[in-house]
Amino acid sequence: MVRFFKTDWLNRAVLALLVVFGVLFLLPFAWMASTSLKPLSETMTLPPRWVPSTVQWRNYPDAIHAMGDFWRYAGNSLYLCLMTVVGTVMSSALAAYGFSRIEWRGRDRVFMVLLATMMIPFPVVMVPIYGLFKSLGWIGTLKPLWVPSFFAGAFNVFLLRQFFLTLPGDMTEAERIDGCTDLHIFWKIIL
Repeated sequence: MVRFFKTDWLNRAVLALLVVFGVLFLLPFAWMASTSLKPLSETMTLPPRWVPSTVQWRNYPDAIHAMGDFWRYAGNSLYLCLMTVVGTVMSSALAAYGFSRIEWRGRDRVFMVLLATMMIPFPVVMVPIYGLFKSLGWIGTLKPLWVPSFFAGAFNVFLLRQFFLTLPGDMTEAERIDGCTDLHIFWKIIL
């Protein structure tokens, strides 16, 4: 057992408290799973029953069928998640690498401007962004949900830049001596 405190009883008390809180955090999930398997008549009974009288696995296929286009919705969600993750990681990592490892004139000023964009409240830019999407003909499509992720966000660039700054500079210098380009060094660092 890992010791945090000098006394054994205090370690046990902290462990017991953590277990209690862990169980409390799992209770809503257990209630959701239990309710999903109940007959409809038992979902709102008072007092609530944790264990259904009859387990109805049929509730899941019925819910999928009642939604109509469930598989289309699931496919859209998967597509959006995939495109957003790929766009955010690619664009933010490239920008952060440029701000941390490549020396260029005005780099720190441009980075400060990038950080300053985090202070602009979203309602200020919401209408211009809508106008941009409307002029591009993207209203009613999925593009406004994933295309902006391919333009690095300031917070993600900041976090990744801080990570790149922790890497030893000798690694980059050794790669440059070997004749690698900045893009090749970037790929070696992230892989």
